[in-house]
Amino acid sequence: MDRSQREDDRATGRGLADVIERRQGEIVQRWLGRVTEDLKGRAVHPSDLRDGIDDYLTALVEKLRSRGPVEDRGSDAWATIAREHALTRVRLGFDVSQLLREFVLLRRVVMEAAREEGVMNDAQTDRLVELIEGAVTEAVKSYVQSRDYQARRTEAEHIGFLTHELRNPLSTAMLAAARLARQGALTPEQRRTMDLMNRGHERLERMIDSVLTAERLHAGEIESHPTEVHLAEVVEQALTSARAAAAKKNLAFHVYVQPETLVFADPSLTQSVVQNLVDNAVKYTDQGSVELSMEELPSDVMIHVRDTCHGISEAELQTIFEPFRRGHTGKPGSGLGLAIARQAVEAQGGTIGAESKGHSGCHFWFTLPRVRH
Repeated sequence: MDRSQREDDRATGRGLADVIERRQGEIVQRWLGRVTEDLKGRAVHPSDLRDGIDDYLTALVEKLRSRGPVEDRGSDAWATIAREHALTRVRLGFDVSQLLREFVLLRRVVMEAAREEGVMNDAQTDRLVELIEGAVTEAVKSYVQSRDYQARRTEAEHIGFLTHELRNPLSTAMLAAARLARQGALTPEQRRTMDLMNRGHERLERMIDSVLTAERLHAGEIESHPTEVHLAEVVEQALTSARAAAAKKNLAFHVYVQPETLVFADPSLTQSVVQNLVDNAVKYTDQGSVELSMEELPSDVMIHVRDTCHGISEAELQTIFEPFRRGHTGKPGSGLGLAIARQAVEAQGGTIGAESKGHSGCHFWFTLPRVRH
């Protein structure tokens, strides 16, 4: 095999797929050992723990070898297996934190095997993370839909446990990586590996935050505490990541908010709404601009977010604010951002909506009570 062929294999994912296929049994055993250790002696039969993982890895190999984008997750074999795996976890009485943790451990074990074989690079890391994020989305969606109302209420009571089990170890890993980076003795290859680790940590942290927030809002665990606040101050605090992302994509980014405008709103929830809407606009806009503006109505203030993306179909507009419903763009994500925005707006007594011509541009808006003196 010549050099160009080897590079092509690494870029498309075939090198990683070969490692998973060749070492599948070892990967499963490593994963089982770590999951069992996580369960801290809980009596669960290994065959139940292993349920679907072999088939999932086989389907993952096929997906990695394909050249197409990760789209239409619902029709993929690997996504179907992930959903059925989640149903087994419901039967075993697992909570969603353990379900998430299993996929985190699987990704970690696969990446370890790939690094041992020397086939891991930026493109394959991103593709693996994207595929497993998609599996997490499908599994969590299936898990949530299979639980009745009381079970979901019980799940919400375990938010503290979920935070401890996922966020604390993740924070430890991020801190360790930061300490290594500060030592300054890393080779260029080690520095690239460190950057990959940091990006993976950040994406996982955002996913955990989204799942936690969506679950807590849906269960009524997050209450609105409105106060008089200047809208411009709240908005500005929510735009940091969007500004940076827009600059990186060479998008025009405009904000038109009157500094004296007061709203009666929960600052934290409102920041979440603005951040999710604007980050979403930047994410799906590849050229042109993103704009946030405000409109003063008799009793409310309406905040508008407009972009020049490729548009959203009428069918997608009907479900876009539902959890785990994503457009057919192939871009990675949990499908929770707009659902969180809707729940955060409705928790404050506001309304939210969206429109699109279907082929060019999107317009999202939401309302907050206006303060008049």
